[in-house]
Amino acid sequence: MSTYREIVGKKIKKVSSDPSDGLDGQMWYNSTTGTLRGLGIVEAWVSSTPMSTARGNMATGGTQTATFGAGGGTPSHTNVTEEYNGSGWASGGNLNTSRSYLAGCGTVPAGLAFGGFAPPAPHVQGATEEYNGTAWTSSPNSMGTARYALQGAGTQTAGLAFGGTPPISDATEKYDGTSWTAGNAMGTARRYFAGFGIQTAAIAAGSGPPAIATVESYDGTNWTAVNSMNTARGGLGGTGTTTSGVVFGGSTSAPGTGLTATETWDGTNWSTSPATLATGRYHIGGAGTGTAAVGFGGRSSPGFFTATEEYNKSTNTITAAAWASGGIVPYTSRQNMSFGTQTAAINAGGYVSTTLDTAASYDGTNWTSSPALNVAARMGGVAGTQAAGLQFGGIQPPGTYNTNVQTWNGSAWSNNPLNLSVGTYGLMGCGTQTAALKVGGENPGGGNYTTSEEYDGEGWTAGGALPESKYEGAGNGVQTSALIAGGSPSGTTTFEYDGSSWTAGGALSTSRPGTKAGSAGANTDSNIVFGGNAPPGVITATEGYDGTAWSTRPSLGTGRASTTGNGTATAGLMVSGGPPSGTTTATEEFTGKTETANIANFETS
Repeated sequence: MSTYREIVGKKIKKVSSDPSDGLDGQMWYNSTTGTLRGLGIVEAWVSSTPMSTARGNMATGGTQTATFGAGGGTPSHTNVTEEYNGSGWASGGNLNTSRSYLAGCGTVPAGLAFGGFAPPAPHVQGATEEYNGTAWTSSPNSMGTARYALQGAGTQTAGLAFGGTPPISDATEKYDGTSWTAGNAMGTARRYFAGFGIQTAAIAAGSGPPAIATVESYDGTNWTAVNSMNTARGGLGGTGTTTSGVVFGGSTSAPGTGLTATETWDGTNWSTSPATLATGRYHIGGAGTGTAAVGFGGRSSPGFFTATEEYNKSTNTITAAAWASGGIVPYTSRQNMSFGTQTAAINAGGYVSTTLDTAASYDGTNWTSSPALNVAARMGGVAGTQAAGLQFGGIQPPGTYNTNVQTWNGSAWSNNPLNLSVGTYGLMGCGTQTAALKVGGENPGGGNYTTSEEYDGEGWTAGGALPESKYEGAGNGVQTSALIAGGSPSGTTTFEYDGSSWTAGGALSTSRPGTKAGSAGANTDSNIVFGGNAPPGVITATEGYDGTAWSTRPSLGTGRASTTGNGTATAGLMVSGGPPSGTTTATEEFTGKTETANIANFETS
């Protein structure tokens, strides 16, 4: 019998505490607990950020962290494309032809979409489009057999189309980046089924209605029957290769109730997975690998879904990003100001029926009252940490646009004689106590400012001018890497600051033109924006920024505006706020997606 060292290439170590991470197959003896431990395999679906548009039967392609979903049924036919980055969805370029029940393959910067169904007559499509990550371009050559409810595999320059209807088809075609040529037919005609792999090694699984469990494997020339799935179904999703695949969802009869069942393929046999979808559905989109997949959209009576779930089979336990309720602030307010981190924050000022001087401190669990501001303020700028902060500008009673600056030393506020050059309110502030940035705000003489000011602990100096005036914009960062987004007058624009000048960034997906949204982030490459106000009401939507583009994140539990935020893009905090005429004491905490090693005990025999 082979030893562990002979198999793995290393011996079992004796340790007093478990390592923080490790490699698949690694084992150790924990002398403190007296147990043999190692990394165990976890197989699970985890809910992620939903799509913006509910739909099914899309063209899909890519990986778990770079996926596209194009077209589909809403139930009407659409040309919308969305891209998933492993955290959230962003709008992509629209298809030239709106259609549903189409197929796709390839990647986000090199995708392929073909076939489908859409008016006007003849309805059934053979059209092919290529995606460059920004826009779709129609290919001059359509498939030889127009059809819908087909499947695809491969790449943009080596694609494969197979099955479909009407009538229910066994046809196979290959795409070389320019044109389609006929290949050998499948053994079983199929529609509404799962397909995955590459042009020379693909899998076709299931079909329906009627629902079947049969599976075929393609070697680039011929299709061969292989072992069947455990559950007969059609409209299922699937992804992977001929040696490692996963299928999920589907239905035993459509229209009907979607399944949650998942099965894995090892190149020989199908195994029922302990992992099940949280939302059962059919006509579901899928992309990724056999061990790291994403399932999205789909339908089940009575309608379509935006739900996105990630499947992982690995030694890591993955926890989805989410908002959760935080501690209760000792005083109710809106238009308040907060700074610091998710676990060490200061909230100051705000408004109920008058401008407040009240303040409170947060330890990640509880808020406690702290010394009041020297000068009551609301909708001003803030910067710094729980031990060393700065508050500047805003409105003070009875309505003065002030230039005041106040310094926080961790136990008390003091008046800072180094005032702003002009009074303003609805501004954005960020940075540290000795390297702060003030941006935009409302001009008491009318309109909004484009100006910014930089503070170095010894005075304020003019910074770069914004390309457009901004009031109530959301933003965060540091003095040399800051971001501001949304606000009035335009609710979607984003600007990035490098310490000298402002440049335009990617546009928000959700317009937030007024009544300030919250934000959290460390720099221009890592930010989230949440809440705000846009007719007809407050917003729950959250978006994350990667330095180029915004994409969706899980929504707030309660939408609110006139709010404030601090922390980072993976550990953010929203404090108080409310509808335009309301206030609250509630806070919410955002935690980004995390992965931790799955350490398990093992027994010897």
